[in-house]
Amino acid sequence: MKRAIHIFPEIESEEIQRIRKVHDPLWDKIPPHITLVFPFTSNIPQSQIISHVCNVASEMNPFPLVLKEITGASDEYLFLNVKKGNDSIIHLHDQLYKGLLHPFRNQFNTYTPHITVGRIGIMEEFHRAVREYEKWSDCFHTDVTEIVIEEIDEREVSRVISVIPLESQ
Repeated sequence: MKRAIHIFPEIESEEIQRIRKVHDPLWDKIPPHITLVFPFTSNIPQSQIISHVCNVASEMNPFPLVLKEITGASDEYLFLNVKKGNDSIIHLHDQLYKGLLHPFRNQFNTYTPHITVGRIGIMEEFHRAVREYEKWSDCFHTDVTEIVIEEIDEREVSRVISVIPLESQ
C-alpha cells in the first residue's frame, strides 16, 4: 500500500471539482489537495510516520493560503496555483523529506506547490484546456491548519490515516 502526505485546503471546491471531473482521472478518489510528500511504498510502521509528521508539524504555525489561476505544467497537468503560502508549503515539504522520509525524495523534479485539477495525456486536448482556463479568475482564500497522512489502495482511492495540526510552541 502506498502512503502520501497532503494539505486538504478548506475551500469551496464545487467549481474545482467540476473542472477535475472533466480533466482529472483521480477526481473521485481524493479531494482537492496539495501534495507535501508524494505517494511512496515502504514498510515503515505507520506509528513512525505519524511521529515524524507530528515532529515537523509541531514546528510550524498555521498560515494563510491563496489559490488562483490555472496553468499548464509538464505538457499534461493543469495546476491551480498557490499565490500565497508558497514558502510555508515548501518548508513543510522540505522538512517532511528529511530523516525518515529522505529515501523517498525525488531530486529530479523541482517541487512546485499546487492543486492538480487535470491530467490530460493528449497534447491537443491539453492545449485546449490551458487556453480554456486562461482567463479563469476564481480566487480561494483559507488558512492551512493541519496536514494529512493517507493510504492509497490499488484502485488509487485514498483513506485518511491521521490528521495532524500545525502548532508551533
